Amino acid sequence: MRGLPRRAVLAGAAATAATASLASIAGCSDSASSGAGSTTLTAGFDNEPVTLDPALSAAISSDRNVLNLFFDALLRQRPDGSIEAALATKWEHTDKEVTFTLRAGVKFHDGTPCDAEAVVHNLRRVMDPKTLSTKAAALSKVASVEAADAKTVKLKLKSPDPLLLIQLAHETGMIASPAALKKHGKDFGRHPVGTGPFTFSVWRSNVQLTAERNDRYWAKASDGSSLPKLDKVIVRFVTDAKVLRAELLTGGVQLVRALPPEEYKQLAGDKRIVIKDGGVRRAYYVALNTTKGPFKDAKVRAAFAQTVDRRAVGKAAAGDEYDIAPSFATTSDWFYDGSIAPLPHDTAKARQALKDAGLPGQVPITLVARRRAPDPTIAELLQSQLTSAGFAPKADVLEFQTQLDRMKKRDFDAALLVIDIPRLDPSLSFNPYFTSDGPNNWSGLHDRTLDALLADGAESTDRSDRKKAYADAQRRIIANNYWVFLHQAKSPLIHASRLKGIQLDIDGQWRLAEAELGA
Repeated sequence: MRGLPRRAVLAGAAATAATASLASIAGCSDSASSGAGSTTLTAGFDNEPVTLDPALSAAISSDRNVLNLFFDALLRQRPDGSIEAALATKWEHTDKEVTFTLRAGVKFHDGTPCDAEAVVHNLRRVMDPKTLSTKAAALSKVASVEAADAKTVKLKLKSPDPLLLIQLAHETGMIASPAALKKHGKDFGRHPVGTGPFTFSVWRSNVQLTAERNDRYWAKASDGSSLPKLDKVIVRFVTDAKVLRAELLTGGVQLVRALPPEEYKQLAGDKRIVIKDGGVRRAYYVALNTTKGPFKDAKVRAAFAQTVDRRAVGKAAAGDEYDIAPSFATTSDWFYDGSIAPLPHDTAKARQALKDAGLPGQVPITLVARRRAPDPTIAELLQSQLTSAGFAPKADVLEFQTQLDRMKKRDFDAALLVIDIPRLDPSLSFNPYFTSDGPNNWSGLHDRTLDALLADGAESTDRSDRKKAYADAQRRIIANNYWVFLHQAKSPLIHASRLKGIQLDIDGQWRLAEAELGA
C-alpha cells in the first residue's frame, strides 16, 4: 500500500476563485413565473430537517441543502472532488499533523469573530463524547486540536487520515458561533448561527423556514460583487410530490429538492422548467432487523431477498427512470463492481428457504415506510410480493420522524428508506450504515469481518486497495442479506428556468450564494 507524501502543502484559492469555480447551472428566463426582479427564492423541500446543528445532523442526503445557507466549512469540495479554500485559505497536511490558516476578518452572524478559538471549540465539540455528535467518527483519528494563534489551527493525528480534508469540507468542518452555542444550548439546532451567506430568521415546523441575506458575507462573486445575490430564501416543507409539481408550475416555488419520476416527467418540454440530470440517484433499500424477530435468521433474510422483484419495484416507483445496481454504488463510481449480484428473484426458492428455517408460511413481519411518494407504492408492492412467498406482512406508513424513531429503537422487522448517491466518498455511503458503531446501523449489525473491511476502505490511501475493500464489503453485505437494495431512481436538479447561479456540492446539495432570479 502506498503511503501519503511526507508533506503535501496545498494553497487555497482566494474567495473569488473559491466561489466562481463551483459548478453553475444557468437557465433562460421566462416571465410566467413569479414577479420580475424578485429577490426572494422559494424552495420546495420534501424532507424537513430535525436539527440545523451541523454536529448533530443525521440526514446526509438532504440537510446540507439547508445547512449551506447558514454555515461555511473550513474547506470546500469542488464537483470534480478536489479541495479548495473556504474559511481556511491554506493548509498543510502530513501523516501526523494538519495546519490550517484561517481567512481574516470573518464574523459570525451574531458579530463575534470566526477565529482559531472558534474553530477549535467546534472541532472539540464534535469530538466530545458528551455531544453525541453524528460526525464524531469523522474526527476519530484526531488526537488534539489547538489554536497556535488567532489565525492558525493545528490538528495532531493519531494516524494518517486520507479522508480528513473531505470531512472538513462538509458538516464536520462547518463552524458555528461558540457564543450562540452557549446562548441557545440544546436549542441551537433551531437557532443556527454560522458565517454563511444567509442568516436565520424564523422556522415554523411543518410549514417553512426563512433565511435572510447576510450583508457581511466574506465571499465575493467572480466579478467582485457582493454575495449573496438574493435577499431572502424561503424553504417550504411540502411532502406531497403532486403539490410540489403544481407549485413549481404556478411559481409558488422556483426550486424543488426532489420529485419522483412520475411527477417530473410531466414537466418535460415545459420551457419554464429546467430538468438537469447530474448523475444523482435516489437509492431505495430495505434494512432488515438482525437483532430480533424472524430476520435474526440468515435463512429468513435470504427468503426475503429472493422474494423481492427489484425491476418490478423500480418500474412501479419510477417508470423507466431508474437504474438497477447491487448496492449504493452507481455504475459510474470507481468502487463499483459489476460482478457483485444479489440473490435473483425466485418465489419458489424463497418459500423453500422459509421451510428450511422451520417456518412453513404465514411469517408475520412489520415493514415501516415513510408517508411520501413513492414509498407507500413500494411498500404496497413489497407486501404483495412477500405474501406470495409465505410472509404475512404488515406495512406501517409513518411520518418521517416517527419512522426514524422506530428504526433507532429497532421497533421493526423491515424498514424501507432511501439515500441520495453518489456521496462525497464511499465511506459516507457504507460506513455509517454497516459498521457496528455506525450512527445509521439500522440493522443492528455486529459483524467484525465487515467492520474490518469498511475500516480498510476508509483508512487506505491507495485507491485500488480501497476498491477491493469496498467490493468485498458489498459482497459480504449482500451474501448475508443484511439489506435488500432495490432500485436507483434518477433525481435530476429541477428548477424554474429563470433561476440561475445554483451551485452544487459534489453529491448534488445546493449552494445558493450566487443564485438569482431573472425576469
